[in-house]
Amino acid sequence: MNGNKQSKRWLITFIVIAIAALIVAIFSAIKKEYLIFTCMAIVFVAQVFNIIKWKKEQ
Repeated sequence: MNGNKQSKRWLITFIVIAIAALIVAIFSAIKKEYLIFTCMAIVFVAQVFNIIKWKKEQ
């Protein structure tokens, strides 16, 4: 039970990081800060992969 609770916390963490990275990427694209946009896009994609991996393990 405790492992499942910890696992859910990781999923929530992955989702929050993905949303934050997406928001920063959008604002950086608007401000034409392409380096920040690229970095945040990479972080977003990595978090999507983490979420997919977590879903497969459940």
